[in-house]
Amino acid sequence: MQPRYITLSSTGATSWQLVNWQISPQQIGFQVISTGGSSWFISGTLEDPTGVYPNPNSSTPTAFTIATGSSNIYVSLTTTGVPIAAYQFTLNTQSSAAAKVTLVTLQSGIG
Repeated sequence: MQPRYITLSSTGATSWQLVNWQISPQQIGFQVISTGGSSWFISGTLEDPTGVYPNPNSSTPTAFTIATGSSNIYVSLTTTGVPIAAYQFTLNTQSSAAAKVTLVTLQSGIG
């Protein structure tokens, strides 16, 4: 699979980004490129945000934090970790220079 780039230039969250949950083992790398000063986090969910396999208790996925920070970082979800269904990138506060923050993801598997 090729890298996916998501850039946020203002505060807010992306839509849920699906991952290939049929691949085994699931391995995903997350890299945040930031000039510093911006506060961001990456969330994950085990639930299907498309609603094809709905959660009987909630209409929105329950998120958990994969990583949080304010500078460049690399995080890997390896074969020993829990597989996820989707992830979301959120920019909490932007640096005073209004710098963009980019999330790069790479998942092992096909195409």
